[in-house]
Amino acid sequence: MENNRAVIIWLFTGFFLVFIMVVVGGITRLTGSGLSMADWKPIMGAIPPMTEVEWMDKFDLYQQTPEFEKVNSTYTLIEFKSIFWWEFIHRLLARIIGIVFIIPFIFFWIKKKFDKVLLKKVFIIFILGGLQGLLGWYMVKSGLVDKPHVSHFRLAAHLLTALSVMVYILWVIMDIVYPNRESVHVKGLKKTAWVLLILIILQITYGAFVAGLKAGFMYNTFPKMGANWIAPEVGEGGFASLFSHGATVQFIHRALGIILMLFAPLFWIWARRQNVVGRQNRGFIFLNVSVAFQVLLGILALVYVVPVSLGVIHQAGAVLVLCAAVYLLHQTKE
Repeated sequence: MENNRAVIIWLFTGFFLVFIMVVVGGITRLTGSGLSMADWKPIMGAIPPMTEVEWMDKFDLYQQTPEFEKVNSTYTLIEFKSIFWWEFIHRLLARIIGIVFIIPFIFFWIKKKFDKVLLKKVFIIFILGGLQGLLGWYMVKSGLVDKPHVSHFRLAAHLLTALSVMVYILWVIMDIVYPNRESVHVKGLKKTAWVLLILIILQITYGAFVAGLKAGFMYNTFPKMGANWIAPEVGEGGFASLFSHGATVQFIHRALGIILMLFAPLFWIWARRQNVVGRQNRGFIFLNVSVAFQVLLGILALVYVVPVSLGVIHQAGAVLVLCAAVYLLHQTKE
């Protein structure tokens, strides 16, 4: 570990920056800023408009988009600037992350800081990061053609790819820091940890569907959906409603949250009876605290009609839950 201290710091820096980008991405979505930049200039786009003329050029481009024509046709230049900056910061962070990964990578490679296994893992990080960038532009581009919004499927894919980058970086870090798993072997622990992780990924996916469909604004009461435990229109449209019907998607997101709220502590109680200790037990503590916090945030965000602050914290909370589950999985043995 001592020999890899610089590499660990580098990876942790990348992990933290991706986390910040996910948070800023949440702000960008909640403030309706994602379609404010109608062009894509990988190099020159890193420089924001500096003069009034440059701002007007950006605003002219925006005025040609479906979002301006159908949603924000009354926007002034000042209002445009307020949404432009969040998308600009989001893209700028992506560029910074690229630089933070590429330049130290070249240095560490020259200094032979990577063995063959670690080098392959770093290349996988680069592949995932490149895919994330392509998906981001593909998602934004879809909202610049005919409809002033992006597909909730593309939004979910963009978020999940970003989280995949984070999770994989975290896994690589833990491989270096913890070359050996915990000594305590518990039959069934790893399989159950995988089930938990899949449930969390499914919940995050439905969270993205809720965001993309703006389903969080449909029923803002808890635990009931309005006057009913299950909204009357849940399930309308058959099988497709499971993925594209607002009320149905919100109901599934609620149900998955409750399932996780019960699953996590029951899993911990079972594991404690199997004498789970050390890092595994700390993983369970981190998991249960983050799940409880996330459920509370979800309820508050719902009841207060998804204010930007609570919506962003709720998204950040989902990342913590995911990281806790990944940490726990990493510490389990076959």
